[in-house]
Amino acid sequence: MVQHLTQDQLIQLAFDEPDTSAATEHVAGCERCRGELRDLQQLSIVLAASSQVRDLPAPPSQLWDRIAQQTGVAAPAPAPVQPAAPAVAPVAARSASARPPGRSGASRPGARRRMARLSVAAAAVAVALVTGAVMGSWWTRPAVVAQPTVLAAADLAAYGTTPKTASGQAHLVQGHRLRLHVAGLPAIDGYYEVWLIDPDTMRMFSIGTLGSAADGEFTLPANTDLGAYRLVDVSAEHFDNDTAHSGESLLRGLLA
Repeated sequence: MVQHLTQDQLIQLAFDEPDTSAATEHVAGCERCRGELRDLQQLSIVLAASSQVRDLPAPPSQLWDRIAQQTGVAAPAPAPVQPAAPAVAPVAARSASARPPGRSGASRPGARRRMARLSVAAAAVAVALVTGAVMGSWWTRPAVVAQPTVLAAADLAAYGTTPKTASGQAHLVQGHRLRLHVAGLPAIDGYYEVWLIDPDTMRMFSIGTLGSAADGEFTLPANTDLGAYRLVDVSAEHFDNDTAHSGESLLRGLLA
């Protein structure tokens, strides 16, 4: 029956420590021991690189609360402090005659400590990878952009001969800006222009043109009297070098 290498012998070989030439010769001809040695060598590489894991930045204090809120899983409670384990008297070493066949050589405490260190390092790396994935997804998530306060709004309805299916919405937001959304405007031989009109005097001024998109945003002059110029108008204009209103209003609505 083939006698395979002990765990201690494999650890010594994985760390490139001197061992008997018999162990090296056995690995060369034993596929099973060769595979176990290869796994231990890969784990030793992880152990060598695990020092970088300690340099991870500390997570935000509210990280677990946010994870619990999103997943519905309660945040982990702090681990209770465990009392120190009583000292255990060392067990007497077995005699050479009591070892199983094929288990030659004394067990080395250094090799066993290295095996324990490998196991702890592998567990630490796994925990770090999971924590890093959770924190990374949290920290790289796009920030929520706060929307400006809406100060006034208007529903724009079809005006004059414009098809009744045409409509729009206007929102006056902080920063003297007017946001516009339109739908169903008829095709014209020209362009759409947006106006603010004083319905009491019918005085007006243009705040810009609306392109082919259904949405537009316009910055208003800082001295605009929004108490007076509260009627939003979308007109059909022509390329005629005339900057005045064409008289062809398509949509209208009062800001309130």
